[in-house]
Parts: sequence; structure tokens; C-alpha cells
Amino acid sequence: MHNLAACTNRTAGPPEVALDEHNRALLMSVNAQVNDAITYEPDMEQFGVANRWQLDAIGGYGDCKAYALAKRQALLDAGLPDGALRIAIVRTPQDELHAVLTVDTNEGNLVLDSLTPEIRSWSQTGYVWLLRQSSDDPLRWVTLAQSGYSPSPPETDLVGKILAH
Repeated sequence: MHNLAACTNRTAGPPEVALDEHNRALLMSVNAQVNDAITYEPDMEQFGVANRWQLDAIGGYGDCKAYALAKRQALLDAGLPDGALRIAIVRTPQDELHAVLTVDTNEGNLVLDSLTPEIRSWSQTGYVWLLRQSSDDPLRWVTLAQSGYSPSPPETDLVGKILAH
């Protein structure tokens, strides 16, 4: 792990974002700015490894994980609670693995995605939801099902396979 503190230095705060006019505009702005500020390049091409979680991609290159991490950091810097900002791994309609940032709000879970400027509810993305960071421990991933969270932790080899994609 390149920056353990990015995942373990959690601050107390509300578990969700109040989705008022200001926060809705903030989410839209951060999604658009980060999508424009990073040029997509897979980890294998950029670093010569299948998987690297990169925190400093703004103004440079990165894969979908880099976009999600940059959005998370921008929203933390803007004062949103870190417990409401979690990365998820999905399968796209094109059958590709993809990382997105989810934001827990008082109106449901929203998705900030490098593939679209739209902020959508998780149920409106067309994705198959596989894993999401645990709300209790961001180093732990929980499996997701169509109806929500699975109470059991994912298989270790599944996590490794998905995160190494």
C-alpha cells in the first residue's frame, strides 16, 4: 500500500451528506473538474503493474481508481464527511471492471463516475455492483448484491482479482 494514511485517518462526522443545493452543486462541480483534470491511462501502461492506487493524478494520467480517489480527496477538502465517501468496484454493461466514488446522502447513494458527467443514484447506473469499502473500515471491502449489502466478507481471491484489474 502506497499511502496507508489515506485509508486509515478517518474523522468523525455524519455518516451521510445532506443533499442541499450547495452540496448538490459541489458534487457536480467536483465530478466535472476531476473528469477533465485527469487523462485516462491504465496502470499497466503508466506504471508497468496491473494495479496501483494513485492519489496524485490531477493534471496527469490515471485509471478509474485515480479518478475516484481524486474526487474523494476534493470532497474531503471541501468539508464533506469521509464516512460518506466510499469507493466501489462495479462491472459495466461492457463487462469491464470499473471503480467509482459513492456518496451516501440523505436522499440515497449517489455515484461520481469518470465515465459520465452525470451524478446518478447507484440504481440508475446500469452497473453490476461487486464491492464497496466498508463504512466501518475502509481497508475492508464488502460484497454488494442487487438488494444491498451482503453480510459476509468477500472471498480474498475475488478482491485481489478485482482490485488488480
